[in-house]
Amino acid sequence: MKKNLVFFTLVGVILLSLAACGGATTEPTATAVAEAIPPTETATTEPPTATPTAEIIPTEPEPTEEPLFPTPEVTATSTMTPTATLPNYTLTIVEPAPATTLLAGREVTFRGEVQPPTTDPITLTLTIGSFTAVSDQIIPDGDSGSWELITTLAESASGPGLLTATLGDLAQAQQTHPVAFDSTTEEPYISLVQPVEGETAVAGYAFFMQGDSQNLINGAFTIGVLVDECTNFIAAQKISLSGGNWYGFVILPQNVEPGPACAVAYTGEYKESGWREALIPIQLRAKDDPQAILLNLGNLGELSFNAGQATNLFGVAANVPESAVDIVLELDDVGGNGRLVTSGKAFADQFGFWAIDLDVPEDAPNGSAILTISAGEGDSYQEIRLPVTISP
Repeated sequence: MKKNLVFFTLVGVILLSLAACGGATTEPTATAVAEAIPPTETATTEPPTATPTAEIIPTEPEPTEEPLFPTPEVTATSTMTPTATLPNYTLTIVEPAPATTLLAGREVTFRGEVQPPTTDPITLTLTIGSFTAVSDQIIPDGDSGSWELITTLAESASGPGLLTATLGDLAQAQQTHPVAFDSTTEEPYISLVQPVEGETAVAGYAFFMQGDSQNLINGAFTIGVLVDECTNFIAAQKISLSGGNWYGFVILPQNVEPGPACAVAYTGEYKESGWREALIPIQLRAKDDPQAILLNLGNLGELSFNAGQATNLFGVAANVPESAVDIVLELDDVGGNGRLVTSGKAFADQFGFWAIDLDVPEDAPNGSAILTISAGEGDSYQEIRLPVTISP
């Protein structure tokens, strides 16, 4: 037992000595290695190769028709200083009162107001068809907004006038004012009583006109119809007359364009120095227009019928059924309960002219009566009713 202990001690000292001196050791058996230490990879003479780490390289996607990630739209914020909102202006015409008749060639005062007050100019115009009787600018009072213009109307034209006050594009006021010639002077004077404003004229037919005149230039005047904003004549006729009441007709072309037009009577050279013009806006219609129906009486002044005598009546009728015009003379409803006195029928020619000699019986009662001239029926019915007198 003692021998064995000495032996193992000696062997341990020897092994330690060999390890310290770097000496060779006995190679362990495969079994001993397997049991004593974990297995390792077989050593090679080449240096170990590091396993490469996968590197992610970003790639761009292939372009497509539409972007995968659309660029957001960015709205730029304006850096401009906002402008001040313009006030709502109110423009009024105070003088003259609406529908006041103005005299051509005479001084007139125009007054009005703009609110809120401004010193921006106001444009004032007075037009009669295509003719301008007044055109001026006024600076309103900056404190009160009131404005005033004293001016003289042009003396060349008469008719329905349109007065317009305008503050740029901000405000406007309008009024209608008839403009007439002064018949009490020695100046040339002409007027249009027929047609009335807005009356229909029909292409291809006669158009009836009547009025009054005095001091005509060269003892004559011309009647006609204007189109193209009342600037071009499509029909005209010159009439010789020293003065007084007058009537006349013009024949309109067959193919004239429908639309706004003007009836005009003038004396002197048109739009030359000293000329005078009376103008009425009318409506021109095509010959085949369903609304192109016209019925006129051409006799001037108040009508009077005499018992036992015939009275000539005439006028123009356009597009009336069978070209027929019915005439009826009856007592006034108040005094005679509408009792028939006499009647007749006239027929219009191709231009619309019609005429009749209306016979009044010898035993016809005297006094007030009603003359009725009519044509058509239903929607196309046209009628003229006039108070007349039956005399013995």
